[in-house]
Amino acid sequence: MLLLCAASPVLAKPGTPGPAYFSGSYERIGRQGGDAMLQNDRVTIAPDGQGVVIAGCTGAALTMSFGPAFEVTNLMTGTQAGVTVECLFHNNGYNRPILTCRAADGAAFTLWPLPAGAVACGG
Repeated sequence: MLLLCAASPVLAKPGTPGPAYFSGSYERIGRQGGDAMLQNDRVTIAPDGQGVVIAGCTGAALTMSFGPAFEVTNLMTGTQAGVTVECLFHNNGYNRPILTCRAADGAAFTLWPLPAGAVACGG
């Protein structure tokens, strides 16, 4: 029974926003894992059940859920193409989310919200 609980998505902690809060287009600035090439592109975040999916214009999507650290209320964890990723989220002065992420393969990036209506791909 405990294995089932540990494997299920973790809900947002009380007082933190739910998945819909993160919806929108973002600029991703940082470095890729492995080759450590710099990246500056756009992604979209969409709710997916109790978590979110971060999708770029190319490549594998990043599926994130809240937790599992009980003492950290602003943590999301997930995987992208089998690589573990952790993101801390907070907000800017306009109450829009900003995510700072680090992956097990050395990737590190920040997601900055784009103005409402901005598109990530093809725009």
